[in-house]
Amino acid sequence: MTTAILGMQWGDEGKGKITHLLAREADMVVRYNGGPNAGHTVIDRGEKFGIHLLPVGAFYRNARCVLASGMVIDLPVLREEYDLIVDHLKWEPEIVIAENAHVILPYHKLLEELEGGGSRIGTTRRGIGPAYSDKAARVGIRAGDLLHPDRLCKKLAQKINLLKQTWPDSPEISSLSADLLAKDLLAAAEPFLGSIKNAMPIIAQALKRGDNVLFEGAQGALLDLDFGTYPFVTSSSTTLAGLGNAIGVPCPQIDCRIGVMKAYATRVGQGPFPTRVTGKLGNFLQQAGNEFGVTTGRPRGCGWLDLVALKHAVALNDPTILAITKLDVLSGLDEIKICGAYQLGERETKTFLISAEELALCEPIYESLAGWKQAIRGTTDYESLPRAARTYLERISQELQIPIGIVSTGPSPEETINIGFDRY
Repeated sequence: MTTAILGMQWGDEGKGKITHLLAREADMVVRYNGGPNAGHTVIDRGEKFGIHLLPVGAFYRNARCVLASGMVIDLPVLREEYDLIVDHLKWEPEIVIAENAHVILPYHKLLEELEGGGSRIGTTRRGIGPAYSDKAARVGIRAGDLLHPDRLCKKLAQKINLLKQTWPDSPEISSLSADLLAKDLLAAAEPFLGSIKNAMPIIAQALKRGDNVLFEGAQGALLDLDFGTYPFVTSSSTTLAGLGNAIGVPCPQIDCRIGVMKAYATRVGQGPFPTRVTGKLGNFLQQAGNEFGVTTGRPRGCGWLDLVALKHAVALNDPTILAITKLDVLSGLDEIKICGAYQLGERETKTFLISAEELALCEPIYESLAGWKQAIRGTTDYESLPRAARTYLERISQELQIPIGIVSTGPSPEETINIGFDRY
C-alpha cells in the first residue's frame, strides 16, 4: 500500500501531524523534496518537535526512513535533529540518505544574502535556492561525495574558486577554505556515512514487495517551482508529479493521495495572497492558529479559504481524500467566508492564475456561511461537531469533489476525527 501526503496550499497545512498519524503503520517513510526550509510540527508522546529534514516516520521503530534524491540536506541540521530524536526515543531510527541528494553548504546561505533572494521573495534564508541552483548547474556537492574525502575536497575547491572569482569583494567568500569545509561536513555526517546509499532500488524493492510506503511531501502545491506563484515559490517540485522524479521510480502507483489543507488559508513570506485578511480578524486567526513559521518564527498572513486556488491544487495532486486541519481555529466566528471566484479588472474568473503579477491584481469574490460559537478543540466524533461546522466541511468536499477522510481539531494526535478512513 502506498500513500502520499500532499500540501494543497502555500505550505504549513499540517502535513507533519498527518504523516505522524499514518507513520504508525508504515514500513517505510520517504521524504522526497525540499530541505530545512520545511518545518513539520509533531507532538510525539506528549512532546512537541519541529522537524525539518528527518522523515516523521523516525518516531516509530518499525519505519525505515529515506531522505530521497529530491531533497537538499543541511548536515549539521540533520545531525542536530537526529540527536534530539534519539535522546527522546532512546533508540536510533533507521535512515537511508540517497547518495545523489545534494548537500547545503555554508556558502549557499551566504549566496542567498549576497544575491538578495531572502529579501526579494521572502525565502527562509536556509540556502535552499542556491543549493538547487548548484544542482542544476552541475557544480553541487552530493551526499555520495562524503564517502570519498579526496573527491569532496577537490569539488569544494573548484566551487570555492568560482565563488571567489564571482564575489571578489566579499570577505565571507574570501575566507572560505575547502579543507575546513570538508572537515566540518565529515564531522557532521559521521553518524550517517553508513546510511548513504543508492536509495532508488531500496524504494523500488519496497514498492515491489507491497510494503506500506508513505511519501512525505514538503511545502505545498502553490509553491511548486513550475505551477506555483512564480517567482514566489520554492526551488523543488512540491506536487504529485514531482514525486516519481524525486525518488527515481518512474510513475509510482500511489494508492492513497491525501491532500492536506487548512480550514482557512495562510501564507508566509512574499507573494500574492488574494484572500488575505488584516486587522482584527487577521490577528484573531494568527493568534488562535499559532500561525508562526516552524523554521523561521515569522508570522504567517492569514485569510479565508480560497476554492479557486484549491481547485488548482486538486488538478495538480489528484487527491483521493482530503485531510482538513485547524478546523477548531474558526470557532467563535459569526460568519465564515469562502472565495469561489476572482474579480480581475472587468472580468470574473474561476481559474487560478499562476502568474504572480496577474494573481496580485485579483480580488476575491466571497460567499458567506454561518459560523459557530461552540469550542470544538479535541472533538473526535464527526456528529458532535456543530451543524454549521459540518455544513462548512461538506461544502468544501462538494466543491472540490473529494471526500474528507480526516479532520484535525487540535495539534495532538488524539485531537482528530476519522471519517471512515481506515489507514490509521
